[in-house]
Amino acid sequence: MTEPAVPSHEVSNPEESDELAPPSTLLSETTLRLITPLTLQAGLRLIGVVWNVSDKEVADGAGLYCWVHGAREGDPLRSGVLYIGIAEGEGGLKTRTTNEESWRGGDHAHGIALERTHAAVVAGSVKTDVDVDLGWVDDLISDGRLSPTARPFVDEWREERALKEVEEVAIRLAIHLGDTGAPVNSFHAGAWRNDRPADWVAFAIAREFTRRHGGG
Repeated sequence: MTEPAVPSHEVSNPEESDELAPPSTLLSETTLRLITPLTLQAGLRLIGVVWNVSDKEVADGAGLYCWVHGAREGDPLRSGVLYIGIAEGEGGLKTRTTNEESWRGGDHAHGIALERTHAAVVAGSVKTDVDVDLGWVDDLISDGRLSPTARPFVDEWREERALKEVEEVAIRLAIHLGDTGAPVNSFHAGAWRNDRPADWVAFAIAREFTRRHGGG
């Protein structure tokens, strides 16, 4: 009886084998318009949220952060957003983003994406108790660009304004405004529009941006 051939190299995960790495002929380079950190910042400001985003050293406190594509070296605040998250626990943004940096190039899907896209992080504290005029929401409704259903949802969201609610708006805004959502996100990135307040807020912001900038 012939013994089965013994492989010359045992593979414990796909990243260890060149044979399992997809050749370039199986992939297609595609250009997608993704939301940028500066666009997120401007959108959040419309609903009375100030995100002090910076591409400098990440602070220790709580806040919102993004991983952005590294193709536009030197201009991360205008690069496409790949992932949006928040940090509230001990060590705040510094600990959270340092942990995620340690995943770069590993077996985690997030880390693989960071490695392949040469991703960089931008982050900053979030202030949610800023007074804001929401007349632009009523203008969108009057113009027929937004359903009247949106207004009570926007008002409900304004009553919450917790950091986790800001994160949800940011992720949903990436979906409504860009060609696709932040591609590494899964949390809050469901495909369907829904009646959650954060989704209505994000949709309203996207409509306001397209109205202001001639997008329809």
